[in-house]
Amino acid sequence: MDKLVRKIKAKARETSFTGVVSIYEKKKELYSEAFGYADIANKRKNNVKTKFAIASGAKFFTALGIGALIDERKLSLDSTVSDIFRKDFTYIDSRATIAQLLTHSSGIYDYYDEEWDIDFENYYVDIPWYKLETPSDYLPLFEKKQPKFIPGERFSYSNGGFIFLGVIIEHVTGQLYRDYIHTHVFVPAGMDDSGYYAFNRLPENTAYGYKKSNNGIYVTNNYNLPIRGGSDGGAYTTAGNLFTFWGALFSNRILSKKLTRAFLSPHIIVDEPVEYGYGVYISRYSGKDMFFIVGGDAGVGFDSRYIPESDLQITIISNLTDGEEKIRDVIYSQDHL
Repeated sequence: MDKLVRKIKAKARETSFTGVVSIYEKKKELYSEAFGYADIANKRKNNVKTKFAIASGAKFFTALGIGALIDERKLSLDSTVSDIFRKDFTYIDSRATIAQLLTHSSGIYDYYDEEWDIDFENYYVDIPWYKLETPSDYLPLFEKKQPKFIPGERFSYSNGGFIFLGVIIEHVTGQLYRDYIHTHVFVPAGMDDSGYYAFNRLPENTAYGYKKSNNGIYVTNNYNLPIRGGSDGGAYTTAGNLFTFWGALFSNRILSKKLTRAFLSPHIIVDEPVEYGYGVYISRYSGKDMFFIVGGDAGVGFDSRYIPESDLQITIISNLTDGEEKIRDVIYSQDHL
């Protein structure tokens, strides 16, 4: 571990990494260190308890919110769009199921389709970012659009599908998406320093996200993302809360034991050898099952992984576009663990 830590520190210096790296094994913190600035202009440094945005890493929280509704018998994995809404939509086949939405195989129209090779540092939609506060706010972007394909045809990473899962949560519960996730995911997971915060009301000890402008100056991502994260990504959390999250998940404190097993089972191939459960990636590392959630966006770089057999959890969380990549390569390129 000492050798790995030296390599992480060296790479962080070499690449001007900004963020936090944490490693836990058997519930013991082996390494946790913060680098760079949460607020560059005011020279406010990141610390190990700083809250960071995690972009699409939050899709798993949406999936678990759906899981909580299944445990409450308000939905099932086989529930179709027509079962839930009792009407048809142009942008998704009414036969698409919850399971297909959770595995990016529903064929729903995607307002932010990453198969378009999007430059997410310069991507905008037809609704001002400041008006997008909850999943239902996105629905005008879907109107009169057509599905990409027939449900179940293939895997196609879908931000639109997870927005629609958030819409389902709001439709079934009558609550705002963020309130339901707080009560049914963050609270049982012990994630007391996590939330869907608005850009103009960020709490204390939260990192601003940064990207490099054309002249090499770091600028914040305030004009590149919705004012508040939604069900396809954008929650804020800490490295410590993610350690707590993985422990709670595998201890069946978020979902029932039976449903937890179903969510953590592979259901579709993403790109061999990576598979996908319900909201979580599944692969192998050194011959062991590894579960991970990742996120990347303007001003965000995130990677958090858990290896149950070793009880090993590693999180890299950065407030710079793709800021996690070089550190991740150092950790997983050799058999350090």
